[in-house]
Amino acid sequence: MLTGPQFAVLSAIRAYPDADQTALAGAVALDTSTMADVCRRMERRGLISRTASPHDARAKVLTLTDEGDTALAETFRRARALDDALLAGCPPEQRPHLASLFNDLGAHWEQVAERDQL
Repeated sequence: MLTGPQFAVLSAIRAYPDADQTALAGAVALDTSTMADVCRRMERRGLISRTASPHDARAKVLTLTDEGDTALAETFRRARALDDALLAGCPPEQRPHLASLFNDLGAHWEQVAERDQL
């Protein structure tokens, strides 16, 4: 099972291969110390590897391990199953619209939470 920040980091590593930890922290909206902590825990679990950047020995390049790739795929599978369960009572032709509304609501909630620091 992954936490929200772990899922975000693993997704970002997949989306931006060979990116360094600091750049990915910005991509997933984590401060650098929180990102370092999350990455240390995921490295200990065998989900990622952290290696020195060939361009800057202080920077850590993040890579998904096979275990990390499997954990991410399983989380996606479980999320899709939850989506299906939540939308089961909704007519199939309305599901894409409802899913879009939920995504919009989630994005708006994140903006409000960031603005108001909830």
